[in-house]
Amino acid sequence: MTVCIVCGNKASIRVIEMGFHPLADTFLKKAQLLQPQKIYPLNCLLCQRCGHLQNEYFVAGEERYIQSNYSYTSSNSPSAMAHWDEFCNTVSAFVDLKPDDTITEFGSNDGYLIKQFQKKGAKVVGIDPSPIMAKIANESGIYTICDFLSLRAVKTAVKKYGKSRVICGNNVLNHIENLDAAMIAIKSGLKSDGYFIFEVPSLRDTIEKFLFDMIFHEHVSTFSIKSIEYLLKKNGLYIAKVENIPYHGGSHRIFATPNAKLYNKSVKKFIQDEEKAKLFAVDTYKKFMAKIIKDKNEILARLYSLKKNGRKIAAVGAGARSNTLLNFYRLDNTIIDFVTDASKYKIGKFTPGSNIQIKDDNALVSENIDVALITAWNIGKYLTQKIRKINDKILFIVPGEKELM
Repeated sequence: MTVCIVCGNKASIRVIEMGFHPLADTFLKKAQLLQPQKIYPLNCLLCQRCGHLQNEYFVAGEERYIQSNYSYTSSNSPSAMAHWDEFCNTVSAFVDLKPDDTITEFGSNDGYLIKQFQKKGAKVVGIDPSPIMAKIANESGIYTICDFLSLRAVKTAVKKYGKSRVICGNNVLNHIENLDAAMIAIKSGLKSDGYFIFEVPSLRDTIEKFLFDMIFHEHVSTFSIKSIEYLLKKNGLYIAKVENIPYHGGSHRIFATPNAKLYNKSVKKFIQDEEKAKLFAVDTYKKFMAKIIKDKNEILARLYSLKKNGRKIAAVGAGARSNTLLNFYRLDNTIIDFVTDASKYKIGKFTPGSNIQIKDDNALVSENIDVALITAWNIGKYLTQKIRKINDKILFIVPGEKELM
C-alpha cells in the first residue's frame, strides 16, 4: 500500500526496512511447527504531507484476528490493568459520567477496560473481531459484538443502548487500514455532545527512543499529532485535549469531539514541536535505522559469546514487540532456550518465526537460567522485580539499553 491511508498522498517514502516477519501476535501450537509459516515484508512509509507512518504491506484483518489464534489480553499484567483503571477514572471525570451514559469500546479485547465503566454504572458495549476475545468478554458479563469496527457493528451497539457518550479505542486505531470508514462508523454512534477518546503509540517516541519493536504487521500505522489532526478534521472531529502518556513507551491520548467550538488551539504547538524535532525528515529515519542495526549487532555478539561459554539464555515476555525483536535479530531456539510469559493463552505454545517454546516464569529457576533477555521492556520493572525474587543471580540484558517501564 503506497497511498497514505490518512491523506491519500501517493508519494510516501520508504524509511524503515526490517526484513520479513510473521504476524507478531499469533503463537503456534506444537503441531504447527511442522507446517509452513507465512511471513511478510515489514517496511514502513513516511508521508511528508500529513506526517503519517504506515506499513508498506498490509495483512488482511481477517487473517490477523479471526483466522489466527490471537492471544493478547488487556488484563495481561498488573501495570496494564492499572493503566486501564486510570483511563476509566480520567475519562469518567472528563465527561462527568452519568449512570445512564453509554460507553462503547472498539477493540475491546477481553473486556477489562469497559468492565471498569460498567462498575461505575454505565451501560457498556464492546466490539472486537477476535472470536476468542469476544467469547472471554461475553462470558465475563460484558456485552460484546464479535466484529470489526464498522457501521454495521455500531448500528448493533446503538440498537442495544442508544448512542454513546464516549466511544473509545486504545491502541486500536493503529490496527485499522480504512481509517475514513472507521471515522464514519464512530461518528454514527456518537452523541452530539459525545467524545471519541483513544490512545495510539506516539511516532515521535517510537523514533526518538528507537522503539523499533513497536512496529509489526498488526500495527498498520504509527501516528504523529500532525497525522491525527489531519484524519480527525477531515472527518468532522476536533481535538479538545491531548495528553502525552508513558504507556507503550510513549503514547498520545486524544479527546476528540464533533463540536468544532471545543477545538484546542494548543494542538498547533504539538505539531510545531514535531516539526522542530525533524520528525518528518528522511534523515531522521536513516539515523534510526543505523542505530537499531548497531544495537542488533552488539546484542548478537554478546549473546553468541555467552552461549559459546555455556550460558543458558531465556527471553522474558512473549508479546508482539518481543516477536518483532526476535525475528529482526534472527534469534531462535539455538540461542534462546525458551521464552517466559504469565499468560495462560501463551504458555506451552511457540513464538512465530523463531519457534521458541513459551514457559512459565518459574522455569527461570527450575531450568537454571543464567541470562534473561528482557524483550517486554514495557513492563520491564515489574518483570525484573518478579524475577529477582525467584532467581537473584540472573544477568539481565536489555536490547538497545531501553528504559524499562
